[in-house]
Amino acid sequence: MYRHLVVAVDGSATSANALKHACGVAQSGGARLTLVHVANPAEYMALAPEFLQHDSYEAAAVEGGNEVLAAAAALAAENGISGAATHLLVANKGAREMAQELVDYADAQGADLLVLGTHGRTGLMHLLMGSFAETVMRQSHLPLLIIRSEAEE
Repeated sequence: MYRHLVVAVDGSATSANALKHACGVAQSGGARLTLVHVANPAEYMALAPEFLQHDSYEAAAVEGGNEVLAAAAALAAENGISGAATHLLVANKGAREMAQELVDYADAQGADLLVLGTHGRTGLMHLLMGSFAETVMRQSHLPLLIIRSEAEE
């Protein structure tokens, strides 16, 4: 049914759970998998410059993003998907831009399913932290497979 799945990965347990589900879907239908990480240099700005081991916040975000992608590719291989493509996106603003970058990339690649995890925040935490998954849902016309976090997370 699906030929190309784009899976958003961020290094969290929720993201790993979503990736495992995506591997199962890909295997059952013979689909290819692309793992995407959206790096945000602003997340590194909380570090004092003397603790930053890079020339810039963007360099730190890119290195961290590549580590997330390598770990996700290894997890995909452990779950029966060898040769999953990886792609790093860099978004310099907030969650809305990050979500739009992901949606635009999936569209440009001809994906027919977008997979991501959600932490399932509610109430005040949802208000304060927002929901990347919800933002993607509002911006994408692609079918979405959204996997909630495990209860103990």
